[in-house]
Amino acid sequence: MRTNKNIKLEDALQNAERYIEELKAMDDKKLSKHLDLFRQQMQMAYDQGNHNAFELLQEYERQVIISRLIKNP
Repeated sequence: MRTNKNIKLEDALQNAERYIEELKAMDDKKLSKHLDLFRQQMQMAYDQGNHNAFELLQEYERQVIISRLIKNP
């Protein structure tokens, strides 16, 4: 059975390039806040054993990091 988190992960993976382009338009302070929030949520998901949420948040984190690297070489 496909859960909402699985569907969101599939979407995040399929549209990663577009999302990274959108993230590049944000300022670094906002992207930094996103990273902090994702990491807090990842820790909660890990502690709760919610592997689907952890994997989704990990992908979001990866996309933010990539967008910052591309934006600020």
